[in-house]
Amino acid sequence: MDKVSFNAYERELEPGYRAMIDKAESTEDIRKFYERTALDFLQKAVGDQFDIGTDSLMFAPDSKPGYLLSPPLMENADFQAIVDQSDLTNILNRFTERAVNKYAHMDRKHPDKTEAKINPTPGQRNK
Repeated sequence: MDKVSFNAYERELEPGYRAMIDKAESTEDIRKFYERTALDFLQKAVGDQFDIGTDSLMFAPDSKPGYLLSPPLMENADFQAIVDQSDLTNILNRFTERAVNKYAHMDRKHPDKTEAKINPTPGQRNK
């Protein structure tokens, strides 16, 4: 059986995603931009066959592969068949690699920005 390719969706989302990740000011921004893009990708790729919601995927930078798919997707044999017969995982991995790398850099270089964004000081304006 031929492999199914979702590269067109990756090419559509990647430039905007790259720009968002490059401009991220905190690890929380990275999480938000990654999850939004990865969910958009899943919606475009398989949303006509599966219920893709905000709980379908979660950024998990400290794990391999860097994200977690929801149990309903992971336990769905039809979804697993698509994963096995397509480049879906490779594309998610490329999106994830960019986010994890930026996350690690941001966490090391700017922990103060991340902390301020997550727990703002009263009266401090969030950017």
